[in-house]
Amino acid sequence: MNEIFAIAGSTWRNVLRLKVVYFLVFCVWVLVACALNYDVLSLGLEKELLIDASLMLNTITAVLIVLSLTFEIPKELKDGVASSMLSKPLGRTHYLIGKMLGNMVIGFVLCALVAAGSFLIFRVSFNDTVGQTMLQSQVLVILSVIPMSALAVLFAVALPEIVAPIVTVLVIWFSHSMGLLSNLPVIYGGILPDLELFNFKASAVYQTVIPWSYVVLVTLWGICYAVFAASLASLIFSRKDIR
Repeated sequence: MNEIFAIAGSTWRNVLRLKVVYFLVFCVWVLVACALNYDVLSLGLEKELLIDASLMLNTITAVLIVLSLTFEIPKELKDGVASSMLSKPLGRTHYLIGKMLGNMVIGFVLCALVAAGSFLIFRVSFNDTVGQTMLQSQVLVILSVIPMSALAVLFAVALPEIVAPIVTVLVIWFSHSMGLLSNLPVIYGGILPDLELFNFKASAVYQTVIPWSYVVLVTLWGICYAVFAASLASLIFSRKDIR
């Protein structure tokens, strides 16, 4: 466990200490605030537009954070950064779990910053309190990092370095369109995660109440899927020849 926490800690510390990361978060806040300038084009629905924009941009933030794994893992393997860890019996599994957990921490922190900034902009702009549904919707976006990080780890070890990021983006995009794919059993048989479970943009805009029990169940589902994807990644990684 110490090895896992060491890898996870080095992963999130290396990213979170970069100043450019917080500059990008600030840019997201600016984009969210820009929704206020579209009161005419949105026919007076700038409040709803701001809520929708904040959730969309936070989702994009989560995807970009997860995508970094598909670049980081192949690079470390190529440079031999984790060679001592990978030589141990459980080293490869510990390495993957550590990278996945570290990426989740990064996702939780940065997406929480985006959500907090969006709430502040909403509160100052409309002099209105942040509703429960808005909070729950942002929480679900943050929690979507769990299954997406596991997917990124799986593709990072199963696919070539150039292909892994592309496939990860495509799968995440398809997983957010699961309402359509569920009607195609040949394509969708439960292997891909249903990321629509974490998407409540419409509920946030129209203030539809989401039971907290649903949030808890979706969180448990995300954890279970992450365990499944990480186990599959570990199986593939254990058979992979690393020089």
